[in-house]
Amino acid sequence: MSVIGNNDSLNESQKLMYLKSALKNEAALIQSDQDNFDSLIKALENRYENKRALVDIHIAGILSINKLHNENPTQIRSLIDTVRNHMRSLKNLKLESNSLSDAIILHVLNNKIDKESQRLFQLSLTTTQVPSLQDFLSFLEVRCIQLESVIKSDFAEKSIPIKNKSSSGVNNSRWKSFLTKDKNKTSTAVESNPNQGQKACVICNEFKKHSVYNCEMFLNHSPLERYELCKKHNICTNCLNFHPSKSCTSKSRCQICSSFHNTKLHRDKTDVSIPSTAEAFIDTAPKVNSEQCFALHSTDKKNSKPMKYLMSTAVAYVNGMPVRIILDSASEINFISSDCAISLGLKRNRIHSSVSGINGLAQDIKYETNATISNKDNSFNESLKFMVVPKISSVTPSCNLDISKLSLPKHIKLADPSFHKPAKISMLLGAQVFFKIIKADQIKINDSITLQNSVFNYIVTGGLPTADDKLHCFLLSEQEGLENLISKFWQLESLEDESLNLNSQTKLCEDHFVNNHRRDQTGHYIVQMAFLKEPSCLGESKQTAIRRLNSLWRQLEANPNLQQLYRNFIHEYLDMGHMEQVFEASEPTVAYYMPHHGVLRPDSKSTPLRTVFDASCATTTGE
Repeated sequence: MSVIGNNDSLNESQKLMYLKSALKNEAALIQSDQDNFDSLIKALENRYENKRALVDIHIAGILSINKLHNENPTQIRSLIDTVRNHMRSLKNLKLESNSLSDAIILHVLNNKIDKESQRLFQLSLTTTQVPSLQDFLSFLEVRCIQLESVIKSDFAEKSIPIKNKSSSGVNNSRWKSFLTKDKNKTSTAVESNPNQGQKACVICNEFKKHSVYNCEMFLNHSPLERYELCKKHNICTNCLNFHPSKSCTSKSRCQICSSFHNTKLHRDKTDVSIPSTAEAFIDTAPKVNSEQCFALHSTDKKNSKPMKYLMSTAVAYVNGMPVRIILDSASEINFISSDCAISLGLKRNRIHSSVSGINGLAQDIKYETNATISNKDNSFNESLKFMVVPKISSVTPSCNLDISKLSLPKHIKLADPSFHKPAKISMLLGAQVFFKIIKADQIKINDSITLQNSVFNYIVTGGLPTADDKLHCFLLSEQEGLENLISKFWQLESLEDESLNLNSQTKLCEDHFVNNHRRDQTGHYIVQMAFLKEPSCLGESKQTAIRRLNSLWRQLEANPNLQQLYRNFIHEYLDMGHMEQVFEASEPTVAYYMPHHGVLRPDSKSTPLRTVFDASCATTTGE
């Protein structure tokens, strides 16, 4: 873009046009504040000029170079180009190399090349000085030239074409006969192949190092067509190797239905079932004509493979413990499973509430709890209230999903690394916190999968093909059903037609209320204290109370601070009308003197003194 930006022959509109034509995918959707070249360049820099991420990508690119097992000049030259491209990019990011970084990268790359090249590189060093990275790359360039020369020389001098036919008598344009000389100087006719050492795939006929399981042409067929290909080429229908199915020793089974066939051959119940192992060995079924076969294949094509749409799962942390959560913007409240609440040691509070979902189905909620969720580095934390339920959902997803063809960026961290494996959900976070968690940027992987950034890292959303037909839906709101409220109202207001069967104690309380209650001017009911026994049964209690009081006085005299606090309490009790002074002349015949003492609590700022009235102190009669 610097070539266009520094070109004075182009006006601003032309520069902007060239820039927009060069942008693709997500970059083409970026908008700038002003519709000109400089403004759009600045917007692109703000989005993608992440130096730390770029450095990580280039370093990871060097470390992830595949190991070379053979003396292949093409692979060695590819290694050289890859390293130089990454080093040049790091230099453009203002990261200069030094002797230490050269030594580290050289050590990594030396372990990537083949054994013979490693040996020759060590032989090329004439001193004990640590070689530079440039010395190592220069050696590899010379090594490439040598290998290319050897290959050309061997092909030109040792391969002399002669007229010959293969032993089988079959002409094949891919094969040629050559007369070569072995070590014992005897002439031998051999079959030479341009792809010598490699076997062509029986499915795609290409000389590529891949198994039937990974063959693109094989995977592009429907499960029924794959099964027919296996039978045609004598491929085991269980492990997809080249041996009869009846002699297969593999213990693996279909990951979807656990039957004796490979997962790649699994079909839905709506399709024609795959023959079992016994049926494959004993062919007793009637032969099907070509028209019937055509109809069978046509039916299979019409049945498209269902998609399993991923729920927005992530791993959050509560009290330092990882918890698998699901994000649901359609839920008004947050949920936690009872097992999770117990394992985290959260205090549950009893409530009476109800939640409803699809079709108004309601569920009673008996407990709620409070918890603080956070991400791994604790840069995000939120205190939330959760409704406690026995189980939030069944395992999510409902089956293992195949992500072998899903090319996720290596530098991206996922919010739930095991998003494709069935596992239970411990928490559901609703709309209260949903949009605090979600961030703006997205990464589109393909037409069906998108990575959504969040405070928990990237959440995988979209759909993956599967044979499972289970669907999940979360749409919950907290409510108290109208019919339940009306029912409770009438229960409170209704009167029993039949008279209550009262026991003797309840009848005594009712009679006491009828005979001793009155109502003051404010409408409050005032009832005399009820006694289970007559007060006359009480004995003498005054002397015990006096002894306890004298003991209290001695304690107060020894502690002036306690004495002042106790004095304040007595005056406060008098002022509030909770007690009144009793004179000797007005002492009743039947009386109970209640001892009291103080408990000092220095740690309490509001009530450092707590006064205890000992109403259980027995009289002389034991009552």
